[in-house]
Amino acid sequence: MKEQGAKERILNTACELFYQQGYQATGINQIIEEAGIAKASLYQHFPSKEALLTEYLGRTRITNHTRRMEYIDQLAPGKDKLIGLFEFRRQHMEENNFRGCAFMRIAYELPGLNEDALLQVRTHSRTIKTLIAEQLGIIKPDLPENDLEEMTDMLFNLYEGAGLQGYIQKSAKPVEDTKKVVKKLLETL
Repeated sequence: MKEQGAKERILNTACELFYQQGYQATGINQIIEEAGIAKASLYQHFPSKEALLTEYLGRTRITNHTRRMEYIDQLAPGKDKLIGLFEFRRQHMEENNFRGCAFMRIAYELPGLNEDALLQVRTHSRTIKTLIAEQLGIIKPDLPENDLEEMTDMLFNLYEGAGLQGYIQKSAKPVEDTKKVVKKLLETL
């Protein structure tokens, strides 16, 4: 039981530090000290810092997706949910001091990302793309498959770009501006 508590403390500490200060700026010794555990305990649960990164991304992906869906599920299917996706991003950015998307930051910080961590990043992207495609399918059920894919990619790129610019500018304005563009785009469907 105590070891489960140690693993959870390690992961919680790593999640907080990786998101606040970045993966590369976070050392194993800092995680050990802030988690209040022994070095052997860390390596018993996570054989490497990269394994800890993969767990961090997996936990973040699940937590963020759950929160996103709790927000979006309150909205009407179709246009409202798509706009809600951007609104959720704005709220998430403001709540997190404009630190940006954990996945985007890791992908930029570590261009040679290991396969397990890269899988978490790609799964995160696929999850958002699937949400977008589902809502587009509700808005325009007869949209040809290639048009649906193209529109999904465009909206996803707008979503990611707004998040990146919000992070760089430390402002919600890029997301608000993008939301306006998306609303106009959806009016054409």
